[in-house]
Amino acid sequence: MAKKYDFRPDKSRNTLLSHLILTPLQRKNVLKWGLYALCLVIISVVQDVLLCRVRIFGATTELVPCAIFLICILEGAQNSCIFALIASLLYLFSGTAPGPYSMVAITFLSIGVCVLRQVFLQASFPAAMLCVGGAMLVYVLVNFFFGLFLGLTLFARFHGFLITAVLSLLITPVFYPLFKSICAIGGQSWKA
Repeated sequence: MAKKYDFRPDKSRNTLLSHLILTPLQRKNVLKWGLYALCLVIISVVQDVLLCRVRIFGATTELVPCAIFLICILEGAQNSCIFALIASLLYLFSGTAPGPYSMVAITFLSIGVCVLRQVFLQASFPAAMLCVGGAMLVYVLVNFFFGLFLGLTLFARFHGFLITAVLSLLITPVFYPLFKSICAIGGQSWKA
């Protein structure tokens, strides 16, 4: 004889999170890297829609590489190597990167300044800005020389590339508090 229930059993709640077995730390890491990606998308839109129209001495800003450098410096070399590669690849596919060489330049410069900061400098705002400034200067010079080699620019435009690096570096401190707070999500795990 079959049992009769006085009430219906609860529906099973199958959500995406119930199928993904993630620890709280892993969820926080997903949130952190997702927020970084969202910030980069917003910065890219602001750069391409608003700031591309503002020209100072014939130059404009390049905020996406500065943001990638800053995120990598704050996260450290071990955590940010893959992020630098993926972010620079997406920057290339967005159509705003100067060329395919910029993906390689951003990735290697990000890793280089992370290692440089971790080995020789303390984790601080001036050290981060110094590393971002140096990486941005080298990145702009790489873009200039590749553009010169490919016939896309003239040597007379050299000062415009340097102004681009300076303008981008002047805007970068605005991102520092935001990225520093996102970096704190999930706790500090042996970051120097």
